[in-house]
Amino acid sequence: MSNNIGFVYILDSPNSEFIKIGGSDYPPPKRVKEINSCEPYKSIGPWSIVDFRQVIDWKKTESFLHYVFRSKLVKHIKGQKELFNINSHEAAEKLNCINPNEIIKKPKIDRMFNDEDFSKFVLLLFSLTGLEHWIDFQGIWTFVLFPSTCGGRYYTLNIGPHEVAFSTLPKNDNSQRHMILMDKLILDFKDVLTWLNKHSGEIIYDAYKTALPRSYSIFFDGNFNTAIEFLQLEGVRRALIAYWTEGLIRLRERNTNSSFARFHNWNAVAEINKQIKNNRLW
Repeated sequence: MSNNIGFVYILDSPNSEFIKIGGSDYPPPKRVKEINSCEPYKSIGPWSIVDFRQVIDWKKTESFLHYVFRSKLVKHIKGQKELFNINSHEAAEKLNCINPNEIIKKPKIDRMFNDEDFSKFVLLLFSLTGLEHWIDFQGIWTFVLFPSTCGGRYYTLNIGPHEVAFSTLPKNDNSQRHMILMDKLILDFKDVLTWLNKHSGEIIYDAYKTALPRSYSIFFDGNFNTAIEFLQLEGVRRALIAYWTEGLIRLRERNTNSSFARFHNWNAVAEINKQIKNNRLW
């Protein structure tokens, strides 16, 4: 395997008519901070992530994209060779066409989207909680597909040092257990409590020592259609946003990554983000 495992990214800025296509051997959020702090990019920033991929050979993939768009290279801005006079959608479409064998952990991503109910649940969870708007801050939150945990799980979501959501793999009787951490205001919605009673629900106050005050872990049984039903109950979105957004903001202010950042599935998030943009349902 190549020693050039890393990331290829597309950036845009509200202050620039051009986009930036680049690559690095470390995650895009870190690279974006560097780009926004140095010239010639600083003056036409701030830059943010449009799309990205974690690939086996980032130099090869970056060179491919630069070659494809070579006629659109911006030449009048000195000190750079990565600005292109194209729109971000066009660049993202070409990034999406790179050889699938270059994509890190692609089998797990395929497995997620081959399970229609699971993928629909994940897309809804990301959309409802606003995680799709925190793409530039991956690392303070993490998404892991099919982690090697006791009992087996489809996924885990962490904000900082603790889990905020997970779903177990089905047992022999096809039963699954789901957990979602949210704010205490969920207790104000009686229909949610009634629903939980019907689905072997359990509410545990402050299950994690590192969690913020007012945190409650909500557990229930059922398949992913059941989990989708739960997410659509009145009050659930408010309680999710209240806790998750506060946790994300605090970590961003401290510039603190999750202790699980090394397990984060970048390409799964890229695919989820693309699916949400292309199929805006909520």
